[in-house]
Amino acid sequence: MGLLDRAEEINKTSEAKVSSSPTPKKESPSLLKKAEHFREEELPNHQSLAEPVTVSDSDSDWLEDAISDTLATEIGDLPNPDGEEEFDLSDIPELTDSDFGDLSESHDDWKENPVSNLEDDLDSIHDETNPYEPVEPDLGDDLVERDYHDDLLEADAPLPEVNLFDEWENEAKKEAAKQPLRQSKEDPAPIGEEVLFDDESDFGTAPMSYHLASKKRIENYQAIFEITKEIASSKEFSDFFDNLVYSLIGQVGCQSVVILTSTNPKNLKWEAIAAQGIQSKDSWYLTPGDEIYARISDSETVIYAGEFKSSRLPNRELNLLKEMESEILVPIRHGDKCFGVLSLGKLINGEEYITDDLEFAKIVGDIAGSVFERVSEFEAINDELVHAKEVIEINESVLQFARDFSKVRKMDEAYDFLIDNIKNKLGVKQFSFLVLDSETRSDYIVFGSNFILPERTKDFRLSKDSDIIGMVSNVSGVYKLENFREDSELKSIFTNDELGIMSEFTILPIINLNWLVGMVIIHSTGSAWTDTTRDVAVSLLETSAPVFANLLILQEKEALFRNPFNPLESRILLEIEKASTLKASFTVSLFKIQNVSRMIHLVGTGTFARYADTLRKTMMDHISELDFFTRVGQGKFVLVLHGKDKEETDVVIKKIKSSFAKKEEAIIGNFRASYRVLTLAYPHDTKDKNQFLEMVEEA
Repeated sequence: MGLLDRAEEINKTSEAKVSSSPTPKKESPSLLKKAEHFREEELPNHQSLAEPVTVSDSDSDWLEDAISDTLATEIGDLPNPDGEEEFDLSDIPELTDSDFGDLSESHDDWKENPVSNLEDDLDSIHDETNPYEPVEPDLGDDLVERDYHDDLLEADAPLPEVNLFDEWENEAKKEAAKQPLRQSKEDPAPIGEEVLFDDESDFGTAPMSYHLASKKRIENYQAIFEITKEIASSKEFSDFFDNLVYSLIGQVGCQSVVILTSTNPKNLKWEAIAAQGIQSKDSWYLTPGDEIYARISDSETVIYAGEFKSSRLPNRELNLLKEMESEILVPIRHGDKCFGVLSLGKLINGEEYITDDLEFAKIVGDIAGSVFERVSEFEAINDELVHAKEVIEINESVLQFARDFSKVRKMDEAYDFLIDNIKNKLGVKQFSFLVLDSETRSDYIVFGSNFILPERTKDFRLSKDSDIIGMVSNVSGVYKLENFREDSELKSIFTNDELGIMSEFTILPIINLNWLVGMVIIHSTGSAWTDTTRDVAVSLLETSAPVFANLLILQEKEALFRNPFNPLESRILLEIEKASTLKASFTVSLFKIQNVSRMIHLVGTGTFARYADTLRKTMMDHISELDFFTRVGQGKFVLVLHGKDKEETDVVIKKIKSSFAKKEEAIIGNFRASYRVLTLAYPHDTKDKNQFLEMVEEA
């Protein structure tokens, strides 16, 4: 309670006491009269007034009111030292006119001119000499402490310090105690029901729909945390797609989800990898040339499927959206990379997608893109580790095979050892093993087979000049004839029943020092070969080639492998003998493909083999029946042109080059291969057979 309130309360109390008194009301003496009375009591020996003057109370009412109002205001404004003490004006004695003497004689003058008489009386009081020090009238401690005495010589006593904040706090506590908290009647909190805020106070001002939207958004973010935990733990694409699909259906509440993406970084085509709530089809795919594919790749937010349906899409893309029942399309992206798209169907409750659903789907798409990239890297590393492990196992097995195979000393043992490894490591079921015939030195005959009957083995021969031998004799590899049942050469060897039983015709050449020692022909396998299987096959045959070559040399003392140029040498000797007798000419021409190893490295063994075989066929197409053709090494071919001099030989060579140039570009494309042609004529250039052989050997 403030000081002003206290003064008003005191005033009301005093008025109540006066009004309750049964005696008639008397006019209270003026303050001036009270002061004169006190001065007469203090100064008995001093005669300030010769005769008492009586002053009418009615004439000084206006002065009393002014002075009393001023005094009450000053007293009321004084601070209360102890904060609790109140004014009690009842202790102040009432003064009457008799206390100031007889002033009745001057009563008339006061009536006529009260203001001037009052000024004269006050001047006379101040002019009188006062032998005594001014004494404070005994009006009570409370009044003295609350009155101001600016005219006194002595300084006022210092007032105690008052902490206004403590007073305000105490007043607030008292007011709060008088008015206890009551529950609001306008919006009472229902008992037993959940409320958003304080149960007793109504602090919420936002509409309830806002609170519900905020609550749903919080639930979405909580669901995102859970989804992130689930899909982030995925180490394989299958687990990742399952977690992603079920999370979207469970949180968004859509009827169906389809994921279009590609797990192979080299394949840009997006196919339906996973689907839930709808049966996927093989026709559901997107290619880089499609409009939806381009829009999704460039978009960073969710796209309504209706935007595409209203535009002029190709029929295939429009049918795709209808078949998938797409409502919204969410890109699976991380940074600048887009890995696919999520197709979300209609909501189960039949309502439309709201902003919170679209925001949730976009965030899930971004998180899915990050996890997709991590899983892709993880699977790539895993594939590399698996491949490295396979390579290590292959190398170990090949090394062990080479150690064991080098101990073989007989042809039959080498054959059995090679076939056992081919069956176990390559899964071969039916096969035929062919080697060079040491007698004719021009054909490859069957050494062993589990497909061809023994009585039919003599009929299965492949000439050195055949297209099949020409195709496989240049470089080691795996050669599979696609339409072997339509090959004229094979149809002349095998019956239709035999060709019908064969499931394939794959050739594995055995080449040593650029010479074709033999080959393994595979007719059927237990499973399709992979790149790793092909590498193992080539490694086994390359390792076994020197052993088979040495065994054939030891078995046949006069075989081709003791003198590789034996067929060519005998032919040159025969031509020299005929030319000297008939006094005719002949020419030896060598065709050699340049930079064979570099070409194989750049274009591959298959391309090189087709290139060399095409050159061989072109050379054979431009020679006569009396001419001789043979292969003397990797990419090296020799022509012995009977009865032709050097000029005639140049014409043949030009025809061969012109015809081969038309076929060359179709085989190797923009790669520029080169071959070299060397020619020696008899008797114009030389008559010595050794010079012919040196040209072939040193080229």
